[in-house]
Formats: sequence, C-alpha cells, structure tokens
Amino acid sequence: MSGSPADRSADMLTTVRATVETHRMLRPGDHVLAAVSGGADSVALLAVLQRIGPSWGVSLTAAHFNHGMRAAESDRDEAFVRSLCRARGIPLLSGSLGNARRTAGLSTEDFLRRKRYAFLEAAARQAGANRIALGHHRGDQAETVLMHIIRGSGLSGLAGIPPVRDGGRFIRPLIGCTPAEIARYLRSERLSFVTDSSNADERFLRNRVRRVLLPELERRFNPAILDALCRLADVVRQEDDYMKSRSLRALGSWPWDSAGTKIPLRGLARLHPALRRRAVLEILRRLAGPDRAVGLEHVQAVLELAEGPNRSGTLHMPGGVVVQRSGDTLECRRAGRSDRRAGGPGAPESAGDLFRIEVPVPGSVRIENLGMRMRFRVLRRPPPLLSSTPSRAYLDLERITGALVVRSPRPGDRIQPLGMRGSRKLSRLLIDEKVPRADRGRIPVLADERSVLWVPGIRLSERARVDEGTRHVLKAEII
Repeated sequence: MSGSPADRSADMLTTVRATVETHRMLRPGDHVLAAVSGGADSVALLAVLQRIGPSWGVSLTAAHFNHGMRAAESDRDEAFVRSLCRARGIPLLSGSLGNARRTAGLSTEDFLRRKRYAFLEAAARQAGANRIALGHHRGDQAETVLMHIIRGSGLSGLAGIPPVRDGGRFIRPLIGCTPAEIARYLRSERLSFVTDSSNADERFLRNRVRRVLLPELERRFNPAILDALCRLADVVRQEDDYMKSRSLRALGSWPWDSAGTKIPLRGLARLHPALRRRAVLEILRRLAGPDRAVGLEHVQAVLELAEGPNRSGTLHMPGGVVVQRSGDTLECRRAGRSDRRAGGPGAPESAGDLFRIEVPVPGSVRIENLGMRMRFRVLRRPPPLLSSTPSRAYLDLERITGALVVRSPRPGDRIQPLGMRGSRKLSRLLIDEKVPRADRGRIPVLADERSVLWVPGIRLSERARVDEGTRHVLKAEII
C-alpha cells in the first residue's frame, strides 16, 4: 500500500471516526472504558481512542481482565498492559478470575466471556464510565458470521457482532477496520503488543475459521470474502431489527407481566412461521435474561409443543423458564418453587428438558437434569478387545471435530449408525428402537460440531469408529 506511515495512520483514524459518527458511539463528556487484553486489536483500540477522544471531549480509562488460563503468559499480558498504560498516562483497572468455577452446562469459552463482561461492567461503574469499548474488527465480524452459518443460525446469528449494544453502553470503534489496516496502523505508530498462543490452537472453531476456512474461501472462491460477509451482516442486522419490532408488536396483543405471558395458540398459529419463531425467541429471551444461551433448538421445542397433538406438556428452558401447554393456551413463565420440585434438576418432566455440557478430556461431567455422571478418558493404545456396552463406548479421538459435548437430542439430529454407509435421523432411530416418546429427551447424546457420535444404550456412530489405524482412543462411559 502506498503512502507514508502518517498517511496510513490517518486513513485508519478516518475510518474509525466515520464508524463512531455513523453509529453515534461517542458524545461530548463521555467516559470510555477500553477493554485491553494486550493483543494487537486492543492496543490499537486504546491508541486510537486516546488520539480521537479529545475531539469528542471524552475521558479514557483502560481495563484488563486476567483470566489466568495460560499461567505465566496471562501474567505477562497483564504486566504488558500495566506498562503500556503507565507509559501513555492512562488509568488502568485490572481484575482476575480468582477462585470462580465454571458452572455445569457452560463451555469454558462462555464461562470466561461472562466473567470478562461482568468485570467490565463492574470496572465501568468504578471508573464512572458510561461507555465500554471493545476491539472487534471486520475480521472478527466475518469469522462470527461463518461460525454461526456452520453451527446453524437464524437472522440474529447472521447479523454478527453489533457495532453498538445495550443502547450504546458497549461500542466497537474498530468494527469498520480490517486486520490488515490494524496491523499497518500498529507498524506506523511503532506500537508493540503481545500474542496469545491459544489463537494458534485449531481445536477451537474460531481459530480454524480464521486460519483455514477464511483464507481458503478468499483464495479459491472470493478474494473479497471478508467484505461480502460483513456486508451480509450489515443487511441482515437491519432485517433482524425489523423482525424484532414486528414480533414485539405481536407480543403486545397477548397478556404479559413480569412473571411471563399466556399465548393463545390460535393467535400464535395466525402468525407467519418466521414471526412465530421470532415471537417465541423474544419471549424466552425476555424471561431467561440476556446472559442465557437461548437458541433455535429451544424455540423449535416450544413450537413442537404448541403445534403437536398433545394438549398438555411442560418444557424446562435455560434461565429457569418453564413453558407449559394447557389445551389451547401456552404459558411461559419463570420457574417457581413448585416447578423446581416437580421438574427441576434430576427429574425432567418431558422431552423438552434441554441441556448442553462441554466435555473435558480427560475428565467427567454431571448431567444434573438426569442425575447422571459420565467419564471420559484417553487410551494411548486400543485394548485387545474393544467391547462397547450400553453404558460404555470407544471412539477414535482424532475423528472428533471441534468441541465435544453431552447434550439433549435436538430436532434434525442425525447419526451414521455403526456399520452403515448413510446417516439416519436420530428421531427415527429412537422410534425404531421403541424408545417411549416421553423418554426421548432423557437420553443424553455425545456429539461434536458435525453430528451425533454416541447415543448410550442405542447406537455408536460409524464416523468415530475405532479401527486398526486408530492412534488415540476416547473411552466414554456412564458411571
């Protein structure tokens, strides 16, 4: 790229100023808390805010969260950020994970994200900041859209990362900048940063998308794939906002209070299927709270209850939300004591008791919904005889893709039964195995990012079959 370092620096500052103005991220007198990990993006964010802040009349504080997951490297990052802020004369607030432990059912990534955001909120209150700035950029946006496509998503997922959130509480001034622009800016300003070694770990989906999938799409399909994905997110975000407003209008015609709502099934059925899904999603999100992972599988379970032949049934959703059908009415509410006694952990009421627990390897997990524990161990060499039982299975560890989870069955789940060439719907397999309908949601499934790998007591997947070429065997068992 032509131009002097000063010109290249000015180009990025122009992009950031345009982003800030377009999305009204800053106003005179604002106090901004910048989240600084010490990585390239956050260092650029801090430097840019310090440069453009005076023109908006804003003050700046930095915040660093030491999650301690990389031992000495995490401490190195904190020391670097302290030195950086001291050199630039910027106040710094720091925090750490401390003795906090991950809640069952939360992935490590989700757990750390929640703790980090909770720290940022607390730090903002301490600093008196009314804005929290994050360093996401166009590369992060493209990766997020692709990840949601891979995992399966509705409009909200394809909308990607919003430039502003919570009424402007969270802002992303770099969201219009590419990774290459940020790298050039850091060079032109002679800014140093630290590198997170976990960013090279391709066990994580985001790293595989960044390091493998995006470069391949750019090389073989579309040199401007990053721009295309970001443009898709921008368009979908507007349409998603419209869908949300339409669904909220529909909700306004149903009785609602702080405890929940009662939906007439005829009224729900009159909505377009897209609005129907969105209305249910908004109800679940309102009741569960913003920090709960309400997804398409939960919405689909509610719609199946609403549209199915059974005139009664109960579902237990994330965040302690209970959905109950009685005749022609669907009631959605926060769980009370009677709900917890009747259908709490260890005593699911129906096939709708949903759970998802990331599997540590080696390690064990407890499925509170079922009162069950599963253990996972790696065998360095296959035993002479691999004899799977209803409560024990052996899988080829190297054939597992991405995160391994134990979860409840989902609509659309498929498995390639051991010895078969094609895949089958899990729902049909459970019917053929004569599993009672009321018990189908009580069966845990072991799955990775591609498909179901094992249904205890029912079937093992051909995709993870152990053979003579297997080097590492995963032993999964119910204990």
